[in-house]
Amino acid sequence: MPLIAGADVPKTGETPAGWGLTRYPAGTRDPFPAHFHDCDEWYFLLEGRMRVRSEGQEYDMSKGSVLLTKMGDVHEILEVLEDATMFWLEGPLRGEMRPGHLHR
Repeated sequence: MPLIAGADVPKTGETPAGWGLTRYPAGTRDPFPAHFHDCDEWYFLLEGRMRVRSEGQEYDMSKGSVLLTKMGDVHEILEVLEDATMFWLEGPLRGEMRPGHLHR
């Protein structure tokens, strides 16, 4: 497979729907309202600490934590407790194959 960069990700249902590296300063609250995706999504916390919610359950993430939200799971970042760097990865689109953040 060739190198894939940013917006060049093909939306074929076979490749990731998106990915990125995001930094949040301590004190950030709810950068995105509760949402879900037509794909699975992983949060890989590379540094810092944050509180997240997925399907009504709250979790404290720290360096090395991984949160998996399955397709349709409602999730959000509640608060960044320490400056945080997170790599996020969205799996292949499925179902209605709608990209981006979806809301109920």
